[in-house]
Amino acid sequence: MRSFWIFALLVLFAPQVQAGAWSREKGTLFIAADGNFLLSEGAELPVYYDPTVYAEYGLSDRVTLGLDLYTANKGRIASAFGFIGVPVGSIETRSRATISLGYGYRLNPDTSTEGLIRLGLSMGRGLDKGWLAADTSATFGTLDATWRPKADFTWGTVWSNRWTATLQLQTGQGFFNDNYAKISPTIIFSIKDSFKINLGAVKALSGDGGGAIKFETWLTF
Repeated sequence: MRSFWIFALLVLFAPQVQAGAWSREKGTLFIAADGNFLLSEGAELPVYYDPTVYAEYGLSDRVTLGLDLYTANKGRIASAFGFIGVPVGSIETRSRATISLGYGYRLNPDTSTEGLIRLGLSMGRGLDKGWLAADTSATFGTLDATWRPKADFTWGTVWSNRWTATLQLQTGQGFFNDNYAKISPTIIFSIKDSFKINLGAVKALSGDGGGAIKFETWLTF
């Protein structure tokens, strides 16, 4: 019985982690905003201030709509995506999978703009005291006709109703076809069910090897 309630908590909590394999509950709006600060000396690529705004809305129990806004490459690139996510198979089991399709635009360093198409596959599994997730995607730029992959791997552990911790490995290919890797441990504190704050760090495993402190807020309506 104890494992059942822990898993029930995870099913409720896991969708509040960005997109991923868990669909947003019907009629629920989720908004996340984050960025880095206190950058280490020389931190430029792949760790920078990197502000992000992300939103999801549960159109139905099996359809999630979303918006993803972010900057990259020392703030020289800005991207905006709208996307739709649909689960593959059951939404009642511990193991989940979701496919997504997104369309957006990117402002490039030379001030040109181009359309983007993004295909995604997310897989996750609820554990007795946490979860595992792999979020993968490939983005196609209509101007340079190039597919660029990205993959984030997350391990989360629930300490209590208020405290959760995650460890994430972020990998991908940048605009200049440079491969990057970053690691990010984070502590999540639940002020209430609809408001959570995240404080962590991000450290580059490639590029200049820089690091920063990361802060994020989650709002659910």
